[in-house]
Amino acid sequence: MALIAFNLVAVGSLHAQFPAFPPVTVTSLQDRDQMLSQLGLLFPSLPEKTADPHKPAGAYPRDPKNISGDWTDSLGMGNTITVSGWGLWNNYSDRWAGLFPGRDSSRIGSYSPIDLLKMNNGQTITTENDWWTKRRPEIYKEVTEEFWGVIPPDSILPNVTWSVVTTMGGTESSAYIQKTITGSMDISRYPAVRNRPVISAILRTPVNAPQSVPVMIVIGNPFWTPIDTYWGYCHPNGWGACIFDCGLLQPDNGAGLTSYLIGLCNKGNWRKPADWGTLGAWSWGVSKLIDYFQTDSTVNANQIGVTGHSRWGKAALVAMAYEPRLAIAFPSCGGSLGTKMNRRHWGQDMENSSWEREYHWMAGAFLKWGGSLTPGTYLPRKIELCPVDAHSLLSLCAPRPVFMNGGQGDTWTDPYGIFLTAIGATPVYQLLGKQGLVPSAAKPLVDVAYISGDIGYRYHHEGHTDAPDWPAFFQFASHHFLISK
Repeated sequence: MALIAFNLVAVGSLHAQFPAFPPVTVTSLQDRDQMLSQLGLLFPSLPEKTADPHKPAGAYPRDPKNISGDWTDSLGMGNTITVSGWGLWNNYSDRWAGLFPGRDSSRIGSYSPIDLLKMNNGQTITTENDWWTKRRPEIYKEVTEEFWGVIPPDSILPNVTWSVVTTMGGTESSAYIQKTITGSMDISRYPAVRNRPVISAILRTPVNAPQSVPVMIVIGNPFWTPIDTYWGYCHPNGWGACIFDCGLLQPDNGAGLTSYLIGLCNKGNWRKPADWGTLGAWSWGVSKLIDYFQTDSTVNANQIGVTGHSRWGKAALVAMAYEPRLAIAFPSCGGSLGTKMNRRHWGQDMENSSWEREYHWMAGAFLKWGGSLTPGTYLPRKIELCPVDAHSLLSLCAPRPVFMNGGQGDTWTDPYGIFLTAIGATPVYQLLGKQGLVPSAAKPLVDVAYISGDIGYRYHHEGHTDAPDWPAFFQFASHHFLISK
């Protein structure tokens, strides 16, 4: 169904467009639009980009013959400038305090801060007990219901049966035990599920380790996150590595939301607004792997970390927030809907992820926070009213250590917005007797690792990559765990 046709339909008649039960041929666009229908939302009609009075100063089409495609600017950073379905353009002029101050900084807007130590009723939290019994449950409820999704209860989730194939490999100095781990799902809840979900992972641990070792779970897939690469990062530091092929549990698209794990739990039906998306499903897969690790004598199940890069970096932070048994996290370049402050109108906005290729990461409810707060205006955005943000998600990880990063050549993910997330969650860590982020300046310096606290951060000079930050991560981890190499 074309977006234009969708926009012409009155809100009151939206539900009539969709069958009561998803068809076998459901597409990501249809699923996304069905969720918009449930929420009573429509994208606004937008002017041509060249005629849009809100386009950023100095922005122009990358291809003069394709005005509707991506734009860029003259700042020399390879910025991708586009406009979301809600009419909001990416902004690359920061305020003076940011990393890239510019002439169009007024476009960022001003937003009311969310005080993580203040209850919704106005009460200020001053004790650890109040955090655990009052404020954290409040934040967790809003984080799950309004943004990142509610994981179903155990009575709905499938049982997992494990099978393991063990081989040996490596050189004399890096010999390893490799286990190919498969978690088969009980589908008796809904045998008609179109695609049977599977937990698939590859685990490597050292052959001659003097004791069980900590393990980093890498959310991704064997093609983009090859086991050899992450074994190369982990093994010299005394860690094992585990590649979690998350797409076999829940694929990275919206068409699969009525199948695989989420479809199994929903019996093939449409999601409701608070239901989990792929990030939540992947985080559940991480939890199940921890269940397995608790039965594996080569793994120190009390020292399990999680990492992922880009969209998998978002998933790593969600997993750390949702799963208390994780001991440390490295959510790399997570950006919007992950590690950057969504209220900050810079780089990629959460509104960009409303399109049919990314909305599935989240609970459908996040769509209601997209666009301008007042019809006919540009700023502020509806996100002004959202009770949670990225620092809320990070606060759910406290007091456990979390290391984040950004790239000087990776403006899309807003490295300064990631830095602000660390700053915003620090009061919670401090309340719990930790340090949070300990910066040496108001904004981060390039290639300096801020790792003396319990929230770490590094701003590398490269682009969208995790590779340059692994040495800093393991130095950060060494402050929290004593590892035998």
